[in-house]
Amino acid sequence: MIGTFKVDKSNFGHALEAFIISIAVTAASVGMSDLGWLSYSPSKGFVLGSGLALAYYIGREKRDCETGLDLPAGSPRAWYLMWIRWKNLLDLVGPILVHAIAWAIYLDLFPST
Repeated sequence: MIGTFKVDKSNFGHALEAFIISIAVTAASVGMSDLGWLSYSPSKGFVLGSGLALAYYIGREKRDCETGLDLPAGSPRAWYLMWIRWKNLLDLVGPILVHAIAWAIYLDLFPST
């Protein structure tokens, strides 16, 4: 692995931002069900939102590898570097945890009764 393993407050910010994106998509998908466009339950909307947030972060980390190192867009080297640098992996941990929590809620892994 390249770099140092260092968790800082930006990692928590990425998790919070992914959570906010998930909540916004949940609210939009449940709100649109009243219009008859989508019929998602809140748990399904949360999974959708967290998946979109995770995809957004993966794309952003890849772009950061391309632009920070002057690599061409879509470079296989950028994908490789994204997965072997601690900084990039730690930036993805928050959105991955939010997505895992969303799946746990959707699959009802923690039933209340």
